[in-house]
Amino acid sequence: MSSAVPFLNVEASLAEELSVEDRTCITGAVAKLPQVAALKIEGSRAIEGSILEQSQSQGRRKWNVYRVKVEIDVSVAGQKSTYLFNCIHSGQATVIQPLGMR
Repeated sequence: MSSAVPFLNVEASLAEELSVEDRTCITGAVAKLPQVAALKIEGSRAIEGSILEQSQSQGRRKWNVYRVKVEIDVSVAGQKSTYLFNCIHSGQATVIQPLGMR
Protein backbone atom coordinates (compact mmCIF):
# COMPACT_ATOMS: atom_id res chain seq x y z
CA MET A 1 0.00 0.00 0.00
CA SER A 2 2.91 2.37 0.63
CA SER A 3 3.78 2.38 -3.08
CA ALA A 4 0.30 3.64 -3.97
CA VAL A 5 0.77 6.95 -2.15
CA PRO A 6 3.53 8.34 -4.43
CA PHE A 7 1.57 7.16 -7.46
CA LEU A 8 -1.52 9.07 -6.33
CA ASN A 9 0.58 12.19 -5.72
CA VAL A 10 1.94 11.98 -9.28
CA GLU A 11 -1.59 11.58 -10.66
CA ALA A 12 -2.81 14.61 -8.69
CA SER A 13 0.08 16.77 -9.89
CA LEU A 14 -0.59 15.77 -13.51
CA ALA A 15 -4.24 16.77 -13.17
CA GLU A 16 -3.22 20.17 -11.81
CA GLU A 17 -1.08 20.84 -14.88
CA LEU A 18 -4.07 21.06 -17.23
CA SER A 19 -4.67 24.57 -18.52
CA VAL A 20 -8.04 26.27 -18.24
CA GLU A 21 -8.44 25.80 -22.00
CA ASP A 22 -7.70 22.07 -21.77
CA ARG A 23 -10.21 21.63 -18.94
CA THR A 24 -12.82 23.58 -20.91
CA CYS A 25 -12.25 21.39 -23.97
CA ILE A 26 -12.36 18.13 -22.00
CA THR A 27 -15.58 19.18 -20.26
CA GLY A 28 -17.13 20.13 -23.61
CA ALA A 29 -16.07 16.82 -25.16
CA VAL A 30 -17.59 14.85 -22.28
CA ALA A 31 -20.89 16.64 -22.94
CA LYS A 32 -20.76 15.36 -26.55
CA LEU A 33 -20.48 11.68 -25.53
CA PRO A 34 -23.46 9.44 -26.30
CA GLN A 35 -26.16 9.51 -23.62
CA VAL A 36 -25.86 5.88 -22.47
CA ALA A 37 -26.80 5.03 -18.88
CA ALA A 38 -24.00 2.49 -18.44
CA LEU A 39 -21.27 4.70 -19.96
CA LYS A 40 -18.30 5.06 -17.61
CA ILE A 41 -15.51 7.55 -18.26
CA GLU A 42 -12.18 5.83 -17.60
CA GLY A 43 -9.86 8.72 -18.48
CA SER A 44 -9.28 11.80 -20.59
CA ARG A 45 -6.42 13.76 -22.07
CA ALA A 46 -5.75 16.85 -24.16
CA ILE A 47 -2.96 16.39 -26.71
CA GLU A 48 -1.26 18.41 -29.43
CA GLY A 49 -2.44 21.76 -28.09
CA SER A 50 -1.37 24.90 -29.96
CA ILE A 51 -2.16 28.60 -29.96
CA LEU A 52 -2.92 30.20 -33.31
CA GLU A 53 -2.89 33.97 -33.72
CA GLN A 54 -5.37 35.46 -36.16
CA SER A 55 -5.66 39.11 -37.15
CA GLN A 56 -8.84 40.94 -38.03
CA SER A 57 -9.15 42.11 -41.62
CA GLN A 58 -7.82 45.59 -40.79
CA GLY A 59 -5.00 44.17 -38.68
CA ARG A 60 -5.90 46.20 -35.61
CA ARG A 61 -6.74 43.33 -33.32
CA LYS A 62 -5.26 39.88 -32.85
CA TRP A 63 -7.30 36.93 -31.65
CA ASN A 64 -5.68 33.99 -29.92
CA VAL A 65 -7.30 30.72 -30.87
CA TYR A 66 -6.39 27.56 -28.95
CA ARG A 67 -6.71 24.22 -30.73
CA VAL A 68 -6.32 20.81 -29.07
CA LYS A 69 -7.27 17.18 -29.64
CA VAL A 70 -9.20 15.56 -26.79
CA GLU A 71 -9.39 11.82 -26.15
CA ILE A 72 -11.99 10.39 -23.76
CA ASP A 73 -11.61 6.74 -22.70
CA VAL A 74 -14.93 5.07 -21.87
CA SER A 75 -16.33 1.64 -21.12
CA VAL A 76 -19.83 0.29 -21.66
CA ALA A 77 -20.74 -3.22 -20.49
CA GLY A 78 -17.08 -4.23 -20.40
CA GLN A 79 -16.26 -2.87 -23.88
CA LYS A 80 -13.60 -0.14 -23.89
CA SER A 81 -13.42 2.62 -26.50
CA THR A 82 -11.79 5.99 -26.99
CA TYR A 83 -13.72 8.94 -28.43
CA LEU A 84 -11.70 11.58 -30.29
CA PHE A 85 -12.61 15.26 -30.52
CA ASN A 86 -11.16 18.42 -32.02
CA CYS A 87 -11.56 21.48 -29.81
CA ILE A 88 -11.16 25.13 -30.76
CA HIS A 89 -11.34 27.67 -27.94
CA SER A 90 -11.23 31.45 -28.23
CA GLY A 91 -12.30 33.76 -25.42
CA GLN A 92 -15.76 32.65 -24.32
CA ALA A 93 -16.44 30.49 -27.38
CA THR A 94 -15.58 26.79 -27.54
CA VAL A 95 -16.34 24.52 -30.50
CA ILE A 96 -16.15 20.73 -30.08
CA GLN A 97 -16.03 18.57 -33.20
CA PRO A 98 -16.34 14.78 -32.88
CA LEU A 99 -13.63 13.02 -34.92
CA GLY A 100 -14.56 9.41 -34.32
CA MET A 101 -14.03 6.46 -32.06
CA ARG A 102 -11.39 3.75 -31.77
